[in-house]
Amino acid sequence: MNWRFEYHETLGSTSDLCKIRAEAGEPEYLAVQAFFQTSGRGTRGRTWTDPGGNLAISLLFRPVDPAMFITALPFLTAVALYETATHFCPASAGPTPFMVKWPNDLLLDGCKMAGVLIEAGGPQGRPWVVVGIGANLTQAPEIPGRRLAALSEITAAPSAKAFGKILVAQIERWTDILAEQGFEPIRSAWLARAHPVGSRLAVQGCETYITGSFSGLDAQGRLLLTLSNGETIPVVTGDILLD
Repeated sequence: MNWRFEYHETLGSTSDLCKIRAEAGEPEYLAVQAFFQTSGRGTRGRTWTDPGGNLAISLLFRPVDPAMFITALPFLTAVALYETATHFCPASAGPTPFMVKWPNDLLLDGCKMAGVLIEAGGPQGRPWVVVGIGANLTQAPEIPGRRLAALSEITAAPSAKAFGKILVAQIERWTDILAEQGFEPIRSAWLARAHPVGSRLAVQGCETYITGSFSGLDAQGRLLLTLSNGETIPVVTGDILLD
């Protein structure tokens, strides 16, 4: 893959610009990065606050099989974020402070450090997928009721450009693995970096709140939650709250 990096000092939304380019026929492997983003978005309509100095990047793909690609993309992006953050941390004999949380959050000491938003569109025969990634490198924004972290809390923060370059290289590596071997290696890699099987957690939806224990991922990437009565159910959507 030959990625084309496009840098902007200030931008409303890297994903919005990526989608505009996609609709205009832009080829895949475009990476749009902003050093300050004024209108970043998270999942479920949340605003992603950017205090500056952090990562705001969106990548354009045109997969042959969008459904399969979108199934794997949250997990391979989370693994790539984990590996990129680890790359910039000094070697230590202690346990890693990073963990991924279903489906694609990166946690630092239990607090969210990075997140992913995936959007898709385009006409039949010419689909596009845009993955937007935000990571707190220099500082974590203050958002009431949310626990956030920044990479600078444990190491000297790299530049957003340096972090973005390594991240895209890791995503490229994992998309190659997906193309050659399918979803299973990505599923296994994600599970090895996630909250352990058996962890207590809750799934909060718009009008629901379900508690249970984490029982892994199924072949479609759905979270498996074992309830107190022993029943195991697949979770398709919802906010995951760890005990």
